[in-house]
Amino acid sequence: MMHPVDRAAALFFRHGPASLKVFKDGWGDDALVDLLAVTGDAPPPLPIEIDWDGEKTADDGLVERDGIFLSPVAELPAASRTATIRMISPANRTRRLVVMMAAWNDHGFRTRDGLARRLAAVGVSSIMLENPFYGSRRVREDPPIRTVADFAVMGRAAVQEGRALLAHFGSDYEVGVTGYSMGGNIAALIGALMETPVAIAGLAASHSPGPVWLDGILTHMVDWDALGGRSNGAEDRLRRHLTSASVLAVPPRPHTATAVIVGARRDGYIPPAAVEALHEHWPGSGLRWLPGGHATMIWRQKDALVDAILSSFDR
Repeated sequence: MMHPVDRAAALFFRHGPASLKVFKDGWGDDALVDLLAVTGDAPPPLPIEIDWDGEKTADDGLVERDGIFLSPVAELPAASRTATIRMISPANRTRRLVVMMAAWNDHGFRTRDGLARRLAAVGVSSIMLENPFYGSRRVREDPPIRTVADFAVMGRAAVQEGRALLAHFGSDYEVGVTGYSMGGNIAALIGALMETPVAIAGLAASHSPGPVWLDGILTHMVDWDALGGRSNGAEDRLRRHLTSASVLAVPPRPHTATAVIVGARRDGYIPPAAVEALHEHWPGSGLRWLPGGHATMIWRQKDALVDAILSSFDR
């Protein structure tokens, strides 16, 4: 049964203003839409150079540092080519570092700050990457994602940038990757495509965006008219493209057996079957179910989510 908060969101999305709709400018460039497809033979991560600002110590004693680097993804619009990151660390050097991917509509770093600070308090540094099209990488005013092609470019770039960050820090740290909701799906894709061992914690993570946008409450946010009409084949076409961005297309690697996957028991956004499919694709991975819905899990279960991230390193 869907959590009441998620049920209220479903009603709002169904009857809310047209300005909330996603893909309101249609499909976009077909060649860019094809960037959604994932295969198991991705090239090695491209090297990056990070330009860091000076460190500052926050009131809680943790160290914050912002940086930028040029994205390795040429298909990004010019306004999104500069990738922005924030690092939160304990005052003393740690041996573990996790790259924390952004959820849908996550501008800046505030929504991930609570998890990052809890992790730093127990000795794990975090790198938070701002997704293309959002925050300082915004291309246009809301909605940031206007076409399916925008979504494809954003997702491809987030995966490639996340892999580049893991490779960049992998020589100095024991590295891992995590994220919540869309960030969890992207983190799972990043981890699946890494040839070197990484810890993976998929929080409220589907195996692909397909079930999320077509079987969960976000289906009410899709501008079906702009895509040609839901009854005129748009749903089948969108499902085909979104499901092509799937962890299930990547053969399991040894380190995926140590992944920890977390689902919410009453999640209206992420169908439970999509969480279970990710777990089943990675034999040996851990699956944890937490009470509550999609929003309440990230609000009220931060300590449990931190524990899952720590467990992914320990495993």
